[in-house]
Amino acid sequence: MNVPAIKKMDIINSLAHVPTGSLDSIKAYIDKIMAESNQSQADRRSLKGIWKDKGFEKIADLETELKAIRQELEQSTLERKF
Repeated sequence: MNVPAIKKMDIINSLAHVPTGSLDSIKAYIDKIMAESNQSQADRRSLKGIWKDKGFEKIADLETELKAIRQELEQSTLERKF
């Protein structure tokens, strides 16, 4: 169930019944929420480079190593007895 999509559809359906005079105040409220959301996104810091100089540079083929580790993890998970 996609709850956000259902909520959005409910809001859209409700807007069809809103008096015309109230549409400006609803639009202003939505604009305010969007401005706050954009501000909070702008405040986020980039995580680019956080793994630099942590030792991963020493692994020649990181992608192959990750695949091997994932396979080991998958195999050990499948072998578990519950």
